[in-house]
Amino acid sequence: WVEEHFALAPLLDDDALIGAADEGLDDHALRELKQAFLATPWSDRVPYAVEVGFAVVLGGRAVRGRIDAVYQLSPGEPDGCRWHVIDWKTGSEPADPLQLAIYRAAWAQRCGCPPEQVRASFLTVRTGALLTPADLPDGTALDILLTAGAAAAG
Repeated sequence: WVEEHFALAPLLDDDALIGAADEGLDDHALRELKQAFLATPWSDRVPYAVEVGFAVVLGGRAVRGRIDAVYQLSPGEPDGCRWHVIDWKTGSEPADPLQLAIYRAAWAQRCGCPPEQVRASFLTVRTGALLTPADLPDGTALDILLTAGAAAAG
């Protein structure tokens, strides 16, 4: 729906993406989510990209995923960021900052910029709350975290 809102052509139908459809989301709930999204400032900002697929190697493992939206920022942002990666949260499940760290590293690699130039946030669509963790690990720290996690699991 967000792709349609911004007049971007989706690559796949919603049903073609595993996990793309929110289970138990009826027409009424979907209308409420759409209205909630339209009430956020993000509905008026045109993203640079939506549903961006990526594959990166972190901690010796291939990590694949899709970034919900990426916004190009104006030069002169106070924190020096050029990009803002947004992950839309439509449910009430807790958000894991590690997800944002991976998205941030993937976008930085894709655009060829340092991770410090990529801001990453969760937007809770139902409330409009934006959560931007301050200290996301960069690619090197992610490699260490994921390598340590794999060693502990194995």
